[in-house]
Amino acid sequence: MMRSPEFVRSPVLRRLLEYLVEQTLAGNGERLKAYQIAVEGLGRDDSFDPQSDSYPRVQVGRLRKMLELHYAGLSAQESALRQRIVIPVGHYNVDLVPPNVPMATSAPEGAASPGALSQSASAAGAAGSAADATDTSRTSPGDKAPVPPSRFDRGWILWVVRILLLLGVLYIIWFLVRPESASEEAARRDMRAQIAHVTIVTEPAAGNDKLNTAAQIAEMHLQRFETLAVTSGAHRDVTKTDLARAYQLVVRGGGEGVDQSKAPIFLTLRHKASGTTLWSYEVNHDGTSVAAPDVEQDIGEGISVLARSGGVIAQHQRKLIGNDLSPGYPCLIAYDSFRQTRDPALRPGLEKCLEASLNQYPDEPLLLQALSFLELSRPRPNSMVPLVPTARGRDLAEAALRNDGTSALAQIAVARSAWARGNCPRAIAFARRAVESNPLEPDTLGLAGSLLMACGDYTGAEPILERASALNEQPGGYQISSLVITQVINGKRAQALALALRADVPELQTQPNFLLGRALALAANGRVADGQKDWRALEKLVGVPPGTPAAEVLSRFTISPFFARRMQAEAEATGLVPKAG
Repeated sequence: MMRSPEFVRSPVLRRLLEYLVEQTLAGNGERLKAYQIAVEGLGRDDSFDPQSDSYPRVQVGRLRKMLELHYAGLSAQESALRQRIVIPVGHYNVDLVPPNVPMATSAPEGAASPGALSQSASAAGAAGSAADATDTSRTSPGDKAPVPPSRFDRGWILWVVRILLLLGVLYIIWFLVRPESASEEAARRDMRAQIAHVTIVTEPAAGNDKLNTAAQIAEMHLQRFETLAVTSGAHRDVTKTDLARAYQLVVRGGGEGVDQSKAPIFLTLRHKASGTTLWSYEVNHDGTSVAAPDVEQDIGEGISVLARSGGVIAQHQRKLIGNDLSPGYPCLIAYDSFRQTRDPALRPGLEKCLEASLNQYPDEPLLLQALSFLELSRPRPNSMVPLVPTARGRDLAEAALRNDGTSALAQIAVARSAWARGNCPRAIAFARRAVESNPLEPDTLGLAGSLLMACGDYTGAEPILERASALNEQPGGYQISSLVITQVINGKRAQALALALRADVPELQTQPNFLLGRALALAANGRVADGQKDWRALEKLVGVPPGTPAAEVLSRFTISPFFARRMQAEAEATGLVPKAG
């Protein structure tokens, strides 16, 4: 159904249907409310007011019509073989109707069915005629003509209502199935047809239970990464991808002479155009089920190396594309490079190509979330605050979420924007949601953990930050800093100090959060003098004279006032800085 023309042209309704199906399968269908659908299913802001905004009801009504149109377009043979998905009028859950059951015409909530409407109209017409007949008998003595009726004839009004209703229905049908203009079609083109594509195959092609299970797990994990398209070997319908962006992930077992029940599984990535093997990964399972949690996690960690930001495929595409800043996929590869290096020289060209890309693909969440990050992180004179709230940065993030409510990148963009505005409840909610959507992307995990830490959820932040560091051999400075600070606050002082000293590399000396974290870890472990040296280095880095009050020092580079107050309290408690007057 999702590949049908109706749903391909309607990404919002496609996502809404997926959400309603998921909630129904989870047993929540009967409890669904308009607010929940608007915020979770349609990506509206959590300030949405269902009493004054009928958006979710309108969209569900459109979805009912879309389903009817889809099934009406099936052949008799197709209809005889398919159950139908329906949304009962007055409800938000979905039902399945068996084949060969006549399709009931749906009506908007609160309206009568077409049959009932016709019957009531006929009855009203008959009553009107009877009333008119009674009226014609009312003549005055000596009058040559009947007295005119005391009210309007309702018969012609009912005919007008019928015609207007018919025109309304015809307009809705035309609106849903009308051909798009060239400009609309261009605006709706799916940029994801350009992105790198991975086809998963087994060797031998027939596979076996173990290899087929491993291939399914690999496909499931690959689908978490939104900058890749993925299909199994059984699906050959992806033809739009340029050969230079086509890859094959081969899943094979151990060689001959090996006990196949305990033989490792090998994942190998090949570039289709050149035939080059780019990556290989061994999964050991010692005879346990491939679907066991630890084996599945092992496969997922391998897939993360392959598919994540800055991973094997992104690096290979960067080599092939070079410095190309054409709109679309080349621009996204340039953005991936910028996220890894934060090279300010890349920003001007990147902003230009992302804006051009958004003009071509205005609904693409990958572009919207990227531009939101550039907008929020735009350098400001004499400021080391990493993110500054702007209305456009917020709007771009919210638009990304509206266009794909299940996107981890859109969810973390909304969390980042909320954090920049000081809205910790929203930042925490969407940070957690992003982690659930993709627990294999180190950048997403690191940012989510940092947001939770800055908003005071130290217990929730620590395991996420630890996982981000475990997945990334070279974690970013903000990930290390956040984990060090979290461990200090959670009482794991020795671990925090060991991590801070192990990560002591020259480029981190220019990051205020790292100097803060290491100073706290040193002071918390009794090395107050060494911690104070780092604090003085922090004062110099943010441009304040020695002895400046801690609150002023922290305000130069922190976002959350709550986080700044907590860091001041920790610094005072460890003797790192004198207590405020």
